[in-house]
Amino acid sequence: MLRTPLALLLGLTFAISAQETRKISLRTLCFAHTDGVVKVFVAGSEPGTSTEVPLFTETFSRPVEVVAIDGKLTFAISAPTAGQAKEPTPALPAVKLPYGSKILCLFLPNAGKKGQPYQVVAVADDLASFPLGSVKLMNLTPAVLRFDLGEHAGPKGVTVEPGKTGMLASIRKVNHLNQYDAKGLYQMKPGEFVQFYNSRWRSVAAKRDIAIAYLDPQSKQPMANLYEDAPAFEIPKQP
Repeated sequence: MLRTPLALLLGLTFAISAQETRKISLRTLCFAHTDGVVKVFVAGSEPGTSTEVPLFTETFSRPVEVVAIDGKLTFAISAPTAGQAKEPTPALPAVKLPYGSKILCLFLPNAGKKGQPYQVVAVADDLASFPLGSVKLMNLTPAVLRFDLGEHAGPKGVTVEPGKTGMLASIRKVNHLNQYDAKGLYQMKPGEFVQFYNSRWRSVAAKRDIAIAYLDPQSKQPMANLYEDAPAFEIPKQP
């Protein structure tokens, strides 16, 4: 006699857990616009709604509240119109999210993928996972790279495998302008690195940086872009 109610209860529990939703604060950064797509759409914080998210190439977008389903986000490249379903038609593969309530999605060109102009990489955007003063290093090249940053140089440099990400908590060897030497090197063979990037970056405790190394489509040589990120200043509310 108890089998049917128990089965219904288990089925209901499974159905609820199968559609786990989570509200998150989302920001985006686009490496380079592809196929004219300069914005995307994702499920909004209210049922049956979608939220437009701009794709900026030189700065991070402002945070918007969206909903992740089963720990994933699905982006569309067009908004729903009259006569269509309330939800936008998915255009990019669902992106698995790291745990947390603040997420940064990086939109990278997805060469050769028809109808899928971007590959999306999601990283935790909270200060515990990505602290102020730190530098995140992403390697989108097919080669092993080494980043020599300030005192972290030579044997102490940060080696990053292809498709992987490294991070430095801080750089202390700076000049009077809080600048430090920043070099990128690619591995020719084990233990032998050749420099492809040489610049100076700023070490500021009130910001964090993302460096993305990539293969230039024209020269086929590694290059690097640096993006500085600082929290928006908030005016305290009057009591």
